[in-house]
Amino acid sequence: MRILRKATCALSGLAIAGALVVSASAQDMKLSFIVKDMTNPYYWRMGEGAKKAAEDMGIDLTFVSAKVNGDIEGQIAVVEAELVKQPDAIVLVPMNGTALIPKVMEANNLGIPVITADTRVDDGPANVETFVGLDEKESFKGMAEWVVEQLGGTGKVAILEGFRGSSTAELRLEGMKEVFDAHDGIEVVASISADWDREKGLKAAEDILQAHPDVNAIVGSNDQMALGAVQAVKGAGKLDDILIVGDDAIPSALSALKAGELDATIDGNTDKVGYEAVKAAYEHVKDGKALEAWIVVPSSIMLKDDVTQAYLDGRGIELE
Repeated sequence: MRILRKATCALSGLAIAGALVVSASAQDMKLSFIVKDMTNPYYWRMGEGAKKAAEDMGIDLTFVSAKVNGDIEGQIAVVEAELVKQPDAIVLVPMNGTALIPKVMEANNLGIPVITADTRVDDGPANVETFVGLDEKESFKGMAEWVVEQLGGTGKVAILEGFRGSSTAELRLEGMKEVFDAHDGIEVVASISADWDREKGLKAAEDILQAHPDVNAIVGSNDQMALGAVQAVKGAGKLDDILIVGDDAIPSALSALKAGELDATIDGNTDKVGYEAVKAAYEHVKDGKALEAWIVVPSSIMLKDDVTQAYLDGRGIELE
């Protein structure tokens, strides 16, 4: 799909800055950072930011996850195991905002502060000190507006959703649908959950192409699903005809951007999310700081020309 106009991408907040230099007295702080899985580069990058913060602040960091994303019981078991260790604080990226409430409440009862990052725990009886992450809804509203612009305000759009019930997936979907529904010329012909997975994204995109061969754009709620769509569209020989976008700016998506196969992605600065979450935990535990309800991390749309060597060097990424 030919890009009509290059978006201006400020790439704000990309560099991790303001690292704290702390005394050796911080060495006795133990922090458990629990993410959804270790197979998605999205969480590798978050882990790199968390580890950098732990190094800067002298924190004993444990970075763990369930084996696969979607294994809610597995993540609950990981949280239980970390609670037994009695860390000074927990940073949690919950797979499901409702299912993890009891474990957050258990941490509350043990006097262990909990910070959520990237994905929220649902409102309720559990106490969370702060949420660290981007505004998922606004981020995808921006991407949806960009897609509408590239289509000239008219076209058929298909959506690949993440896990239904996940606040991240629901907010991203809500943001893009709010924009698409506001444009009479845009028709959403399909909205399918592909569970953040590339193979499922491939299968869903193949089904979409079969049912709607005249689809003009496929919007992936993350890069893995978008890359599955790229594979399906390439297989159908329609890569020049269908706009494909994703989210997360993982290395394979950046490679696809450079190759002109993926048209855009969102950089949610997940390394900064990891860094800021650890920093917030340190300031709360060691300094007794009352945290803001939401520590917002900025995002930006990335196009082919934004994948510069300077950007890659700043991220420590080497593309194949």
